[in-house]
Amino acid sequence: MEVEYEQPNERVAMIRLNRPEKMNAFSVSLERALLQGIQRACDDEEVRVVIIAGNGRSFSGGWDLGETDLTDPAHHPLSARVGQHTWLKIVRLLRRPDKLFIAAVHGWAAGQGVELCISSDLIVSSETAKFYFAETRVGFAMASGTARLLPLMVGLGNARKLALLGQTIDGREAYRIGLVAELAPDGEHEAAALTLAGEALKGAPIAVAVQKQMFDDAMEMSLDAIRDFEIQTSFRLSHTEDHQEAKRAFAAKRPPVFKGS
Repeated sequence: MEVEYEQPNERVAMIRLNRPEKMNAFSVSLERALLQGIQRACDDEEVRVVIIAGNGRSFSGGWDLGETDLTDPAHHPLSARVGQHTWLKIVRLLRRPDKLFIAAVHGWAAGQGVELCISSDLIVSSETAKFYFAETRVGFAMASGTARLLPLMVGLGNARKLALLGQTIDGREAYRIGLVAELAPDGEHEAAALTLAGEALKGAPIAVAVQKQMFDDAMEMSLDAIRDFEIQTSFRLSHTEDHQEAKRAFAAKRPPVFKGS
């Protein structure tokens, strides 16, 4: 199986890329298997957090250049003839507001592997992980909305430096510039991701989903429109049962028990 799926608990799914002999480099079949795994997590109403990791010595080495002839539209990973843009379907599912996606990175993350990280909500990295922005070094260009997302994460200057020069940075540098949200000792990246998942699960499900959607929507809105949208959204959330439960829990000095309603 090129993708392994497990659930550490009913609310967290762990998806591992499983092509270790190729550093989990993407192929047409691995893309399809990843899409199926993510779709499975999205279809499960109990799952709120999805962690994506890699087996073996790396997260993902990017697209396997020896896999197919990329000049042939019948095999190009972004061609409409291959699964109706399988990769774009994956990226769009990662924006599902009701699921939080965490990339847990060790070893190498290059090319498409980096794009998978950037398209996730949070990145957890081991200290010595390597993020290789490989596209210009192999005559390709970044996809997945990276031209918008990467500058927002690390600033335009850093984004240009990484992407245009085809740079490699380690986990410590990725954390310093804001690409990585959480830095973990080597070998503890999955445990750190599970800890973040636990923190996310303490939030009210509707509120977390709305906040994620607001971040995405805000990229297309003016500042005044964002402010109005935030006020309207907060008013709507004030009428949810989860918000009422938060107030009851605060008064009773106990942890809230959210039900997503």
